[in-house]
Amino acid sequence: MVNKNDRHEGTYDHTIAREERIGAKNLDIEIVRLASDGSGVGYTDGITTFVPRMLPGEKGKIQLTEQKKSYRRAQIIEIEQMSEERVSPPCTVYPVCGGCNLQHVKYQTTLTWKQRWVEDALRRIGGFTDIQVEPVLGMDDPWRYRNKAVLHRDLKGRFGYYREKSKDVTVFDDCLLLSQETNNRIKRMQQVIGECCEGIKTATFRESNRGKGLLVFDGNMENTKELDRLISKLKEQAGFSPQSCSITIPRRNNVFEGSGAQYLNEHLNDLRFKVSPRSFLQVNPAQTAVLYGLVLDWAGLTGEDEVWDLYCGIGTMTLMLAQRAKRVLGIEENPYAIADAQENAEDNNIINVRFVEGKVEEKLAVLSGTPDLIVCDPPRAGMEPEVLEGLLDIGPERIIYVSCNPATLARDLKVLCRNTYRIERVQPVDMFPWTQHVETCVLLYHKEYKVGEKGKKVTVEVGMNK
Repeated sequence: MVNKNDRHEGTYDHTIAREERIGAKNLDIEIVRLASDGSGVGYTDGITTFVPRMLPGEKGKIQLTEQKKSYRRAQIIEIEQMSEERVSPPCTVYPVCGGCNLQHVKYQTTLTWKQRWVEDALRRIGGFTDIQVEPVLGMDDPWRYRNKAVLHRDLKGRFGYYREKSKDVTVFDDCLLLSQETNNRIKRMQQVIGECCEGIKTATFRESNRGKGLLVFDGNMENTKELDRLISKLKEQAGFSPQSCSITIPRRNNVFEGSGAQYLNEHLNDLRFKVSPRSFLQVNPAQTAVLYGLVLDWAGLTGEDEVWDLYCGIGTMTLMLAQRAKRVLGIEENPYAIADAQENAEDNNIINVRFVEGKVEEKLAVLSGTPDLIVCDPPRAGMEPEVLEGLLDIGPERIIYVSCNPATLARDLKVLCRNTYRIERVQPVDMFPWTQHVETCVLLYHKEYKVGEKGKKVTVEVGMNK
């Protein structure tokens, strides 16, 4: 049993300290499952109650922090019966940090629940009752995997992560999801910056898989002399040399200045990629290789295929597909990412690819022809209705849908599979260990084709890079 007087400060009541207590009465609860946000789910007075940090099978006393008509939220006061799946979180700030929410659970158990969350979303939202979801592909070592950290600055000039459901900053000595070198860079930056350059609001640290760093400052930064002095101090006192960690500061119109190259060089599948400060890149390089390998395997390309890559970003997946396809078209709205993609194609001498800047729904409306395969990796909000309509109108033989949100994935699959497509495979990948997030890859086949048949002939001319 956990004695409420002996527990680590903030372990179970950090949210209560920052929210109005609904009532002083402690309630008894038994947790029966985990919600998709990682909270334990039980019932009080017959009402569904969400309790962060409690696990299925656990019993204890809680106090309500939020009361709605159909549900409640609560905080742990005391755990009287613990689950065998509970472990002691190794992170010293885990109780109050908003970065992770599953460090109190055995890693293999988190994978089991992520599989169930995908299954539940497909069944409850998508209406799929007979789809098999494969076990989640996890990591052998689920620590030190992140290549990016966005740190927020508080009024005292300290940098850290936002606390859960709060804008309060949690300062840490060692984030176990970041490499040792990134943690060291954060400490050295904090020591130098202190309370100077008040206009700096966030500091984003990125790191390539070869150890090169990129530090990006954001905020209202008009005092150029003060910023120049800060860059000099970071170089001289904190060892931020252009060779080890470039420093980037956006000026007006997103023109970047600083010290060293204003981008990061990344390497994936023997390809080189330029990543500018405003471009997206998957945060887990090891699992990115797993995910992209899965896409390439499912794509089943023969060298004669036409492929469209929607929401292509800097062209990571696009260029890998181009190595095995006849021609590939990439569509991306972010102008910085599309510029990176075009440059990446040239740097890697890949000429059977063309990139188009713009919203996917607008570009699909003016394209003609039908590719053999469409790969799509939309943001968490999923695809716009116009994109789904466009996919149905175009009717490629195969679609590979990569999603970081099971709920919007299920919603979109419901539309695609209503009359036109069928789901062949569903494979979750643990891209974000110790969090509730899960990446899912889905292979769809058009109902007019059998698996392995050649798709329709493409008439659209996507062009080549010059």
